[in-house]
Amino acid sequence: MKKQIFLNIRRDDVRVAVRENGELVEFYIERGDSSFAPGTIIKGKLIAIRKELNAVFVDIGAQSAGFLPLNDFYLSLPHRKNDEEGLEFLVQVKKEPYGSKGARLTTFIAIPGRYLVLMPFKEAFGVSRKIRKDKDRQKLKKIARELYSNDGMGIIVRTASSGEDINVMRSDLSELKKTWERIEKQSKIVEAPYVLWTDEDLPIKITRDLLDESVSEFIVDSEEAYKKIKEYLGRKKSSLIKKVSLYKNHIPIFNHYWIEQELRSIFRRKIYLKSGGHIVIDETEALTVFDVNTGSYRGKEKTEEMIFKTNCESAVEIARQLNLRDIGGIIIIDFIDMRKKKNQEALLNLFKKQLKRSKARYKIVPKLSPNGLLEMTRERARKNIAKRFVEPCPYCRGKGYGLSAPYLLSRFTTWLEKKGKSLLNTKVRIVANPRVAIYFETEGKNTLEYSCVKNKMHIEVIHNESNPIELVEVITYDNDNVIKEEI
Repeated sequence: MKKQIFLNIRRDDVRVAVRENGELVEFYIERGDSSFAPGTIIKGKLIAIRKELNAVFVDIGAQSAGFLPLNDFYLSLPHRKNDEEGLEFLVQVKKEPYGSKGARLTTFIAIPGRYLVLMPFKEAFGVSRKIRKDKDRQKLKKIARELYSNDGMGIIVRTASSGEDINVMRSDLSELKKTWERIEKQSKIVEAPYVLWTDEDLPIKITRDLLDESVSEFIVDSEEAYKKIKEYLGRKKSSLIKKVSLYKNHIPIFNHYWIEQELRSIFRRKIYLKSGGHIVIDETEALTVFDVNTGSYRGKEKTEEMIFKTNCESAVEIARQLNLRDIGGIIIIDFIDMRKKKNQEALLNLFKKQLKRSKARYKIVPKLSPNGLLEMTRERARKNIAKRFVEPCPYCRGKGYGLSAPYLLSRFTTWLEKKGKSLLNTKVRIVANPRVAIYFETEGKNTLEYSCVKNKMHIEVIHNESNPIELVEVITYDNDNVIKEEI
């Protein structure tokens, strides 16, 4: 498998794209609005404990209060003498603020390094769950035991540690402990809420977390970032420094490698498959639904085989889209119904295998429902990538559809009937979106003319492009009175 990382530094943002076998599988972007990004350590102040919600709300200096699970609050700090409002304590952002929801917090602080993760409040040692081979896990667990000291702080050995010298890892641990000492020292002299520590900037974070032996090349288009990355890897004595190269072409890096075009798929509702089938993606406040369809499939195989092939292709693509868009929460996948149980099991196993390629944790039901539905939940650490670049449609107000012009004309007719004789000798101005206004002037012409004659009134239709499709404003002028209504 050929894995590539592309780093694009621009004036207002930093972008990272990860490709596997020429296909975009991960995308990250960092802008100036990441004050409470995952990993940020804050001295927070207790606002309220809501036992009925199993929640603790903490002032972290953000627009919305942070959310801390009640069990986390009590289990991590059992020595506290009180839990009154105003209590100050350390928290770390687990999930960044999202919409009207505050950041999700934890008191189990973890500081990541290149080879290790330091856990100041947890006396334990372990190995990253991403390392699956028993032989490798046992070897690294032995190293972790040797590095672990009885100072009250725990460690986790990361995947990048495989094959590295223990002295290099010991040096990484020393740096992490010095970082924690600085955080702890500062926390004693500042008042909450106060940001004590933020994670590395994106170029270094990507180098630390994604660059490993599986990566064939890491291409950077900024000389400054390139030097920083080389210096970081040199300080860590990493042999992977040779995989980093500087992009010097005058064509923007994302255009040169056709990444810009691939990024457009993040915003598409319909994803087409090579077999001719397609996937429709719909997101609601509470869940995301993937609907698999055979579409224009014209294969010669039997129906069951064709459906199985389309389902398998869609399973691979859905796993990719989950990771690429960073979709979290409740997820429902409507696969095409299959009769054979062995095909259902094979599809489920394939999908689980694809999900394991991502770092995000997930829970999935053991089998498909009788109707071919698959239910799962997926962890989300950051804001959905697609939603960083979109906003609710001002015309449909985010619903994805609007009331039709014929129906709006019908509502106006109802309004006329309701007003009755009160409209005699008045002037009425209809203000609507051009699409609706044109319909009123053409298809609704007879209705408007009839009302004018019947009520001895004057009706004027005004085109307003800023009006949402379904917003029709009616302004009634009756002598010195002006009445404005919405229908």
